[in-house]
Amino acid sequence: MNVGDNGMGSIGDNCPDLETLCLSSCSFITDLTLVSVGQGCANLTTLEVAGCTQLTDAGFQVLARNCHLLERMDLEECVLITDVTLSHLAINCHRMSNLSLSHCELLTDDGISHLGSSMCVTDCLTVLELDNCPLITDSSLEYLMMAQNLQRIELYDCQLITRAGIRRLRNRLPDIKVHAYFAPVTPPASVGGGRQRYCRCCTIL
Repeated sequence: MNVGDNGMGSIGDNCPDLETLCLSSCSFITDLTLVSVGQGCANLTTLEVAGCTQLTDAGFQVLARNCHLLERMDLEECVLITDVTLSHLAINCHRMSNLSLSHCELLTDDGISHLGSSMCVTDCLTVLELDNCPLITDSSLEYLMMAQNLQRIELYDCQLITRAGIRRLRNRLPDIKVHAYFAPVTPPASVGGGRQRYCRCCTIL
């Protein structure tokens, strides 16, 4: 979509009561949009910026410091954000109930630890999406043990998450729905020159 920072500057200047803003796939917007919205739309509760690949920690810092009523954020494929963004959300956005961080590949356990110690996790968080966050490990699941209201967590393609870590999370939160995928183990080659075996998840071209 062709929405850019100039247009969003007008939104920030003229829409102080704005509560929901969807900018997903608006690839031209930068941190200037987050600054405009953060400074002008303090009543914002929902922000969707999936696929906005130019947004960084600096913009989300301004947004989080001013938009304390945020409840739902879709940051999927905001590929430049780091644990710094999660730290600002944890400090300032205590009403967060639904947070998508899928394909934010720079996030680590340290970022999840900030969330895990925040009021939003202990009181409000119900959905957390972490698909394809390759640096996330079982330690992140430990940090989420106090999320008593967490109903669903997405962990597809988190290669460092283990079945044991998920079991420990489910023992603490028995009603949680965990969506994860573990690739089947590739069978060893046949001994004695027999027919070659392939794992069933692969397509032979």
